[in-house]
Formats: sequence, C-alpha cells, structure tokens
Amino acid sequence: MTESDKTRLSRRLGVFGDLPTRAARGAMHLVPWFLEPPLVAGWTAIFFVIASKQRRAVTTNLRALFPEWSRARAIWGAWRVFWNFSVTFVDGLRCETETGGVDWSVEGQKWFEDLAKKQQGCMLLTAHMGNYDIAAPMFSTRFGKPLFAVRSPEREPELQKIREKEMLEKQRHHPFFRTLYNEEGSMLGIELARILNEGNLVAVQGDRVVFEVSPMEVEVEPGLQMTLPKGPLVLARITHAPCYPLFITRIGWRRYQVKISRPLELPPRRRGDDSEATKIWATTLLEVVREHWSQWFVFEEVFRRDSSK
Repeated sequence: MTESDKTRLSRRLGVFGDLPTRAARGAMHLVPWFLEPPLVAGWTAIFFVIASKQRRAVTTNLRALFPEWSRARAIWGAWRVFWNFSVTFVDGLRCETETGGVDWSVEGQKWFEDLAKKQQGCMLLTAHMGNYDIAAPMFSTRFGKPLFAVRSPEREPELQKIREKEMLEKQRHHPFFRTLYNEEGSMLGIELARILNEGNLVAVQGDRVVFEVSPMEVEVEPGLQMTLPKGPLVLARITHAPCYPLFITRIGWRRYQVKISRPLELPPRRRGDDSEATKIWATTLLEVVREHWSQWFVFEEVFRRDSSK
C-alpha cells in the first residue's frame, strides 16, 4: 500500500469519512434493537477518543455556558453530547434502512398551523438538535408546499455521495421536500431569496459557522459571547419572510418532539453594526441550548466567556 493509499484510507476511516457510515448502515440489518445500547456506547467511546478536536470544542462550549462547572464535569457533559449524537444517528439509520422508525409529537401546534396557512414564503430557523434529516422530509408533506432544506456539504467526497443519494431518495418519497447545498460560489443567497419570494418554505440551521459562512459575534449576556452565522437573518429581512424558530429534541426511545414558536420580531436591516437581529436569534437559541445542552450537536467553538465580567 502506497503512502497516498494509506492517507486516503485514514481519511475515509476518520471522523468525517464514509467507511464508518457504510459499516453502520450495513449493521442495521444485522443488529437487533436490544443490542443497540451497548454497541452505541462502544461506538461513542471510539468516536470520543478519535475526535479530539471536536471533544475539546464541546467541552469549551459547556464551560463557557456553565462557568460553575469543573473541567471533569464538562468532559462528562461532552460525553453525553457525543452519546446523544450517536443515538440520534442510529435512529436516522434505522429510518433510512427501513429497519425501524420513530414517533413524533408537536409543541406549538398553533404556530405550526399558522405557518402552513401562510401564502408568503417563510423561514424555519433551527439548530443542530434532534434529527433534522428525518423531520424535514416528513413534515414537508404536512405543510403542503415545497420545503427547501439548506445543508452544508460533507467534508469528504465519498460521504457526500452517500448523503446526496439519501437526499434523492427522500425527495422521491416526499415530493414537497428539496435539498440545497451551501457550496462555495453557488450564489445560494440569491436562489433562496427567489424561493422565498415564490411563497415556499426554507429551513436553515442557524447555529454553526462552517466553510465560507460569514460569522457574527454577539454578547448574549454579560461576559458571554456567541458566534453565529449572519446569513439566515440577513436573508429573512431582505425578503421580509416571517422567521419561525423550530427545535427538535429526543424525548424517549425513538421518540422526538418538534417545538415551533411565534416568528421572531426582527428589526429592519441597516448599514453598519447590524447585530441586533442576530442577538434576538442568539437569545432564543441560548434558552433552548441551556435546557437541552446534551442534545446540541455543534462540534465547533461557539461560546466564549470573558472572565473579567
């Protein structure tokens, strides 16, 4: 095996590689449900050790979010985040491979129905929680109009091919569901503005700054800074689209809850410092993350605490 072959194999076996996903998908047809807990715990332990950069980022976020926590408690908290991520990942694979399913409940039915009745385009602003990939296609049917879900491309091309195949299959089963990738040079903002102006729905995860996404840092409480993407809120105000916060949490064994709230009251866009809208979203997100921190699957540093305040 040449050096380039070893590098490629290492990359495909890594955190962002396709081989762990391929192996897990194959295992779904062989592993009975009662063996899932120990196997998920073992997989999580391996992932927790290998993904050192991601582990440190989660620990840093938790210590900034809960300054009274010791380092040991934050590391234990990071383990819980990784474990919950593994569980939701397996639930997703069960649905993908048709070897299991999940149950759903909705909190905020009033706003769900309000969104479905809107004739104008609307945004669903969500976070990396619960099981977004399962929820978006399924609920698109209930809205009765096209729902465009924005995704970041996978870091490795082999895994991206798997994701694209999965999304095409979802679109085949759910005619109102569409996927758009936030790729460099794609002019996605212009395309999303057109989609919203045509009266469609756009779902965007607004809690993670990756790749070419423009960041904005805001102070959500004295001494606590939060870095978020500014693009989704700029899009909402340019198009005047109502922006509904929507969060997904796991509430039991293969049971999830979708919580949707009233649209954010965003100020008009202005020149210069334009952090007010981001702070409104950041405050909304912070409240949910504080309550469900073990289900917030962001593996980059988002929080920064100024100890002098």
